[in-house]
Amino acid sequence: MALRGAAGRRYAQAVFDLAKGEENGLDKWLQDLRALNALFGSDQAVAAIQDPEMREETQRQVIDDVLKRENVSVSPLAHNLLFMLVQRQRLGLLPGILESYQELYNRAKGIVIAEVTSAIPLDEAHQREVTAQLQKITGKTIQLQVRQDPRILGGLITRIGDQLIDASVATRLADLAERLA
Repeated sequence: MALRGAAGRRYAQAVFDLAKGEENGLDKWLQDLRALNALFGSDQAVAAIQDPEMREETQRQVIDDVLKRENVSVSPLAHNLLFMLVQRQRLGLLPGILESYQELYNRAKGIVIAEVTSAIPLDEAHQREVTAQLQKITGKTIQLQVRQDPRILGGLITRIGDQLIDASVATRLADLAERLA
């Protein structure tokens, strides 16, 4: 597994370096990698396309047919990356390549992921408010990933990288119980 991650990071770094040299390349490659991963990143797709009994020409035709059927257009370089991964029996790396590329992209664009857990669903207005507050705290662009967990009773738990901000009612009650004991 660690080897797959390392290989995926190497491919992602190569793509990222290539994308930096193109106008709007970072955004276009992110879009292309997302589209390719959505179509070909599943274990089933990998198994079907990388069937050892299937000839390379047939694999290429299957890929082209799927792209055409799904009306997905990617750059010629992204198309070639996909063929290269299939040829080298490395199509299974595609999800890891996307994940690693997304991390490189976020770092380059100053975007940080904030994982926010709330007891109840957050509507759009609350999400915008949380995003604005976190942007003030970090000085970076925030991308929220919102989860719901009724066990926290109320408030929010926010994780940004290795920093945890626990403003949940459950934690406050636990702290109060500890002080009273």
